[in-house]
Amino acid sequence: MVITHRAAGDAQKRERRRAILDVALGLFRGHEFEEISMAEVARRAGLAKGTPYLYFGSKEALFLALLADQFDRWFDELDAGLGRLARASRASTPRQLAGLFTRTVDHHPLLARLIAIGHAILERNIDGATALGFKQALRVRLVRTGGLLERCLPHPKPKEGQRLLLWIYTLVVGIQNVAEPAPVIKRILGMPGMECFRLQFHDTFRQTLTALLQGLWWKANRRTR
Repeated sequence: MVITHRAAGDAQKRERRRAILDVALGLFRGHEFEEISMAEVARRAGLAKGTPYLYFGSKEALFLALLADQFDRWFDELDAGLGRLARASRASTPRQLAGLFTRTVDHHPLLARLIAIGHAILERNIDGATALGFKQALRVRLVRTGGLLERCLPHPKPKEGQRLLLWIYTLVVGIQNVAEPAPVIKRILGMPGMECFRLQFHDTFRQTLTALLQGLWWKANRRTR
């Protein structure tokens, strides 16, 4: 059955918006962004064809909201983990921090894919108001989590936690794009002799982040000598 009447009241609007996001997330599990249409989202949510546009001005705006939602869930888990590390009796190590970031990203398996298209596609195809709202909300989380992260770093400089989070963001963008190439490249990489180009996200992210953090630890300890 297709729901054709408009949502009545804020609660029903929030419920319908959540349903649209959940359907879009489900479609993204098995399809590339380019393969998903707003019409298919509406159909699977049991809504009229144009209803998703009442909540999101475009498919890009819908998926940006999906990315914001996934960011919130990831930051909540990351904040809890950083809090535990900060309360531990021993100082955090690069391997512990890298392990925490890797585990929490793994717990949200679509996050890396959304971050990759967020940078390459979504942020390039939205209006200024949508972009500003997204960045303002993300900034709040960046400041909060950056502060928690600094409690786990050796002798941090002001706002070093925020800068490190941005560096980790760039790692995710780059590694995800190389680990999940376009279909034609993926077929080529399956050929004999192309093994040197194959890259697995989890191990590469963990190893690269560990090396980055080890460099920060070495630099911080050198400053205090």
